[in-house]
This record gives sequence, C-alpha cells and structure tokens, in this order.
Amino acid sequence: MLVNSFDTKYSQTAGKYEYLDNNFTNLLAKDQRFSRIFTSIVENQKLDFSSDIVLRSDITGQVINTILTHDFKSEHFLYYMGDVFKPDLVNKSIKQYRQHGLEIINRPKMESFVEVIKILDRLLKKILKNNFIYIFTDPKINNKSNFVFNSKSPTNKINTYVNSFNKAIKAPYKINLEKNFFSKDYHRDIFFYVYSDKTKKILAQGGGYQYKKSNKKIDGFGFSCNVDNLVEII
Repeated sequence: MLVNSFDTKYSQTAGKYEYLDNNFTNLLAKDQRFSRIFTSIVENQKLDFSSDIVLRSDITGQVINTILTHDFKSEHFLYYMGDVFKPDLVNKSIKQYRQHGLEIINRPKMESFVEVIKILDRLLKKILKNNFIYIFTDPKINNKSNFVFNSKSPTNKINTYVNSFNKAIKAPYKINLEKNFFSKDYHRDIFFYVYSDKTKKILAQGGGYQYKKSNKKIDGFGFSCNVDNLVEII
C-alpha cells in the first residue's frame, strides 16, 4: 500500500499537515453549532482487493449511516478530519489520502449551500489567499449539454446556486459544460470543485445530496478538502 498522508522523514512536511489541521479546526471551533465527529475505517465494497483491512473511499457515507441510526430528523452540523483509501488511476495500487470536511444535514438546500461555501471560502483564502477558482457543474449533466444556460429548462438549477454564490462571497468561478467525472453517485442538483493555478490536482469538492431508506430521509450539503494536494502547494 502506498501512503500519501504521512511523512515520517521530513519535519517540514509534517508541519504543513499540522498547519492545515489547525486552520481547519480553529475555523470550525468558532461556530458553536458544529460538532467534531471521529471517523473509523469502514468497508467499501467497491474496492476490490485482498486485504485484512477494511477501507473506505469516501467519508460522507459513514456520516449518513450514523445520522440514520441515531437522529435522522434533526439538523446536524458536523466536521471531521480523516483518511480515505482509493485505487491509483495509473497502477491500481491503494493509496491513502488525508481529508478535511464538513456536513450540514436537514437544513434548507440553499441555506446549507451558502453556509458551506462561506466556510470553505474563508478556509481557502486563509491558506491560498486568492489563488483558486470554483468550478460548478450539475452531477446529472450530459456530455457537452448546454442546458445550464437555458433559464427556461425545468432541470436548470445551477444558475440559482451561482446567483446565491455571487451574493454570499467574492471569488472567481466557472461553469463546467462537460460531463463531470469527479462527482459521487449521490450528489444532486449541484456539485463544485476547486482548482488553483499552482497545481492540476483538485483541492476541494462538495455538493448536495439526499438519501432515503425505508421511511427515513435526510438532505445534506458538504465539502471535503484534499489535504495532501494542499500540502504540495503551500
């Protein structure tokens, strides 16, 4: 297994991880609505390999299962720091990645979106100043579709979110017209990710989701930061 998240040799790199951890926790600690959750490694059936270790490729699923089990009707404001495990696109080996994220559960969609964006923007500006850009897309968009610019389309929701984005913060953005390959299957209505001209790697991503099981339903919005990618450029 190739490990990205830990560096036992260079104290400078370890210091960068600590710097990002502290920035994230200090930001969320100021908002008393948010509670920190501690994540554990759980099995993800999509990862096909032989190992005694059970791994996860995403933390949101674990958050959803916890809410469904304990209190699916209330509002929840949660944040976490944890590790995910994903197959490398080139050699298929399993890599470990550090992730920071938050989830707002059972709040009105647009209110949750605005809150999520404001928090992420404060975090990124603290770390990267203004050297980053948001990319918005619809997780259901067809390849090379242009419906996002059609205000009469009943499926067009991106413009509504972008208008709220522009009212909430001042930051550059673009709309992706091509099929998005980064969104998870559970994202609905809107998905966004963040780039910087310092790297070709995604620095953060997020969006809305809804989950139904039996008579239980939750709506959520959240984001996650790719800490290893941030460490490379700070």
